[in-house]
Amino acid sequence: MSIKSPSTASPVWSVLLAISLALIVSVAIGAGAAADQKPDELEELLEEDVEEIIEEVRAISPVVAERRMEDLREHIERVEETAHAVQADPNSPAGQAAEGEQFCYACHGDGFEHFYNIGDDITTDQANETCLDCHSGGERMHWHGGAHEFQDMACIDCHNAHSDNERLLRAEDQLQLCSDCHQERRVDFHRPHHHPVREGQVECSDCHNPHGEVGSAQLREGEVNETCYQCHAEYRGPFLWEHQPVREDCTQCHDPHGSVHPGMLESRTAQVCQSCHVTLGHPGDVLGADPGDDIPQQGQFMVRGQGCMNCHSEVHGSNHPGGALFQR
Repeated sequence: MSIKSPSTASPVWSVLLAISLALIVSVAIGAGAAADQKPDELEELLEEDVEEIIEEVRAISPVVAERRMEDLREHIERVEETAHAVQADPNSPAGQAAEGEQFCYACHGDGFEHFYNIGDDITTDQANETCLDCHSGGERMHWHGGAHEFQDMACIDCHNAHSDNERLLRAEDQLQLCSDCHQERRVDFHRPHHHPVREGQVECSDCHNPHGEVGSAQLREGEVNETCYQCHAEYRGPFLWEHQPVREDCTQCHDPHGSVHPGMLESRTAQVCQSCHVTLGHPGDVLGADPGDDIPQQGQFMVRGQGCMNCHSEVHGSNHPGGALFQR
């Protein structure tokens, strides 16, 4: 069976081919037109919603509306990108709003009663209760009575419901946000030996719960050691030979935020050890020997780079039968 060339094809095939080509072209043109119109229509609809809200704000507070017109328009549009605007989520303001109702009212009150200017149109407690109506329980279970609530902080001091970052923070990251108040921590994380917070491998909230905890320093695990063990599990034990200060509190020897000493120690190794071992046993003898002895003096001992852990390497605890002195 031979295949005819277009010049010798039958009239029927020619007609069918022409119709097919016409259909393809028309579909392509229609799709292109739809693609061109759809974004414009969506933008027009969104613009109508924005303008409607702006007009409502202008009716309530003309000064706010006029002074912040451009900012207000951007502010309203940005909330559409947040989790608060997800209509498919029944827990979001948009998901809880009635059909045809602005979900802005869920936070700003009916008729925009307040614009979250603390001390002006709303109090700290009122602002917090608005947030806690949805964001209660879980990590915020201990907000009431917590350190930040006790300092009269508002949720919006750290969060912006219209922010475009993942956790709706007012800053780019947690370090920048937290160090606005805890400025000494910004210094700590710039020390030579620090937890990799600046490098983005650890966040403040990995150890602390800013919304409140029952333990000290708002630590997630309630106490220092349990918090440290979440990453440093090898020091949890139990050990056959326990080192009591280690079991009591890691921060007796370490500064968890940063230090100029290796291992984030509070001071040089020998000085850390001698803060306890000063009168009994050879550690005190070695570093505090008489000038006439052949044993190096304390200053010489430290200049030479020697330290207690050269011999007592298992200072966190030992499971060796002969590890009573943490040497193995």
